[in-house]
Amino acid sequence: MTEYLLLLIGTVLVNNIVLVKFLALCPSMGVSKKLETAIGMGLATTFVMTLASVCSYLMDRFILISFGIGYLRTLSFILVIAVVLQFTEMVVRKSSPALYRPLGIFLPLITTNCAVLGVALLNTNLPHNFMQSIV
Repeated sequence: MTEYLLLLIGTVLVNNIVLVKFLALCPSMGVSKKLETAIGMGLATTFVMTLASVCSYLMDRFILISFGIGYLRTLSFILVIAVVLQFTEMVVRKSSPALYRPLGIFLPLITTNCAVLGVALLNTNLPHNFMQSIV
């Protein structure tokens, strides 16, 4: 458990995906005019990134590697991200219509957010187990 806590702290403070790898700078700045909208977009992106990492890890380990079709990794991860994003959009629309109104135009842009795809691809290239890929 301590290993996962250290990994989480290292990810947030030391290996921050925006500050270190310079992924997702545009969306990070695009909705940061209002604090509520920026927090909502950050939470939505984090939610999509976490679910996409889980689904991408499972797809890579159990489908792509098993059938020897690892060359379809990027395409399949983009499809996974699109499906997860549609799920997230439905959840946000139902649970918080007030948050959905300002985020509505930006939510589909998470699909093209390079950080979401970047995290999914980095997780498959690094020797992480399932729990480490979630953190």
